[in-house]
Amino acid sequence: MTNLSPELVLTQLKRKASSRIQNSLDAVFTICQEQQDRGLNDFSYSTVARLGKGRGVPAAQSIRNKTGEP
Repeated sequence: MTNLSPELVLTQLKRKASSRIQNSLDAVFTICQEQQDRGLNDFSYSTVARLGKGRGVPAAQSIRNKTGEP
């Protein structure tokens, strides 16, 4: 089995994404890293969106939607 690092997955997701989506992915990634650094395992849409409000993270509904549209 291939061992994918979170950084590699982020890079692959950003490969064909627009700059706006790349920025959102970076912001979500940062929030998730901070949660992990705190020893917390809550990576729910609502938690990530709440912690990332004002930091470039989309609203929970936008994360949840397949197309990312509200």
